[in-house]
Amino acid sequence: MKRLIPALLAAAASAAFIGAYANDAADGGASPDRAARAEHMKAQFEKRFAEADADHDGKLSREEAKKMPRVAKHFDEIDTGKTGYVTKEQVMAKMAEAAAERRARK
Repeated sequence: MKRLIPALLAAAASAAFIGAYANDAADGGASPDRAARAEHMKAQFEKRFAEADADHDGKLSREEAKKMPRVAKHFDEIDTGKTGYVTKEQVMAKMAEAAAERRARK
């Protein structure tokens, strides 16, 4: 059960991340390859996160986050639990939230 909850959170964050970028054509005429671009962006994010995670613990400390400037800039906003580190799921959730805010402004 302890492993199930993080896995479900990761799946939800991943779905939110992809959903934030992969609107279908009915949502304003998005190009057909938008979902493919979203998948590519997600893969790039995961690669960059892994590269920044120097100790390979699945979390970024404030120091490790400096390798991802936007994460470092918004570290305190992303670190919702005030733990001193951010997880991939927290970063993805913040990215999805920011994308939703951008769409709402349009």
